[in-house]
Amino acid sequence: MDQIKKEVNSLAVKRKKGIGGRRHNRLTADVVDLEHEERTVVVLYNKPVGVITSHSNADALPGGSTTGRRTTVYEDVLSMRGYIPSNYVSGKNNTPLTFDEATGINIHSGSKLHAVGRLDVNTTGVLLLTNDGGLVHRVTNPSSGWEKIGKTYQALIMGWHSMDDVCGALTQMAKNGVDIGAKYGGMTAPPDHVRVLSHPTPKTTWVEITISEGRNRQVRRMFHSIGSGVIRLHRCRIGEELDLQLLDNRCKKKEEVREESFARNDFDFEKQERNDKMRPGSWRVLSDLEVQDKLGWDVRRISIPFQPTRKKSSPTDSQNINKKAHAVRRERKENN
Repeated sequence: MDQIKKEVNSLAVKRKKGIGGRRHNRLTADVVDLEHEERTVVVLYNKPVGVITSHSNADALPGGSTTGRRTTVYEDVLSMRGYIPSNYVSGKNNTPLTFDEATGINIHSGSKLHAVGRLDVNTTGVLLLTNDGGLVHRVTNPSSGWEKIGKTYQALIMGWHSMDDVCGALTQMAKNGVDIGAKYGGMTAPPDHVRVLSHPTPKTTWVEITISEGRNRQVRRMFHSIGSGVIRLHRCRIGEELDLQLLDNRCKKKEEVREESFARNDFDFEKQERNDKMRPGSWRVLSDLEVQDKLGWDVRRISIPFQPTRKKSSPTDSQNINKKAHAVRRERKENN
């Protein structure tokens, strides 16, 4: 079967009009019926600044420029540069040979990673990627009927803000939500959680905010609506515990230390970033237990349609494609 798929992949083409009316051939429906199965896989990625959440190279061109391009999150993950294996050992070569071996996702046979909610180019932090479209819908669609999953951000915003001011813009936003404009959905729901972390300067404030909605650039627009531009934005957590700490480094004592830091009003983002075990650009595969407990999703088997690489071929190639498709059908009948 694998050999047949390889041969079909090398011959498959898309039907389209050519110069002078010449027609190229198209992969038949019989071949499209080829598929394979994979398990739900979820990747937790620490997105750096300057990397975009897009499959399209066109979206990677800054300001409509035709020269130069930004890296996409998918390119960065597939490069394997930042991979952290589950059995990571410091000082050793822990990188597997291929992305397929690390994740069980066969990118070359039709599988595709999907971002579970996007982060804009300048926002850093936790980004989930998965091959399971159902999980994407479960986390990002507030009307899906599932329990909502919060996304927690740390934002450095303009102005001095305090939750002690009951009439202040930040307090009112935390209580009632804000209007981010009809074009972007109007009134938001009140955030699940808002707190002031520190005041680095008399004119700036570090704020932690948790929301369950997922509108486009929502956190930035919410702060803009109260007259505060966002200088820096970092998604530090999804749900209660999916953060940038490795499992064996998450402990109650560390959380207590962070809480004491917030209480003293001396939150230091750079220091926290240095303490994160997952450096910008690094990623790991969530365990089945994490997917179930933290995202409320049962790992399942997914049928992935086989999608060959498109390339030009001759009419003879089209006949060979049909022969391969018939061979697949015969093999299925014999196995049944």
